[in-house]
Amino acid sequence: MSAPGDQERRAGYRRLLGRLPTVVWLTVMWALLWGDLSPGTLLAGAGVASLCYAAARLPHLPVRLRVRPVFVLRLAARIGWDLLWSSVQVAFRVLWRPARVRGAIVAVPMRTDSDLLLAMVSAGLSLVTGSLVIELNRDQGVIYVHGIPIDSPEAAQGLRRRVRHTEELFVRAFGTAEDVAAFEAAEEEFAELLRSSPDSGGDGGAGKERP
Repeated sequence: MSAPGDQERRAGYRRLLGRLPTVVWLTVMWALLWGDLSPGTLLAGAGVASLCYAAARLPHLPVRLRVRPVFVLRLAARIGWDLLWSSVQVAFRVLWRPARVRGAIVAVPMRTDSDLLLAMVSAGLSLVTGSLVIELNRDQGVIYVHGIPIDSPEAAQGLRRRVRHTEELFVRAFGTAEDVAAFEAAEEEFAELLRSSPDSGGDGGAGKERP
């Protein structure tokens, strides 16, 4: 039989390992929000995540992910392209006619209900120049993204399509089988809604122009 001290140590190790995925995830989110993956940023993020975890006395939350390498590569390529193209586009507009650069807040219905995946989508969108997630309404399942430049309904629809495509890539890259199945069911329901409402604009949501 194991000594009581050994059992307590093993229980402590299990608690530590159970909390480690959440701390790692918070560290990754810290680095993504800062847009910097340097060792100093990761170390600071790990320290902040550990302190917040200890201070808030957070319960153990299972991090349920399934990594699919093909979709991870597609996601990385998509975000890389969006970073490059949006940076060029925003720089050109700002240098060419800065007074005519306009933005818009675009509402996009989400098809996944996973808090973890929604956090990943929000962080991925905010990394791209010219787009910033300003609100995530969990009750309605809608994400609000501010985009620049948005100077026409077509540009707003383009941003909406990009958000939805990014969401799909995150779900298929990291979602569990249940997440993917729920996403596909919501996508089919949304598509059926669009087919029955031809005047909905094709992508749902609304854009509000801001100067």
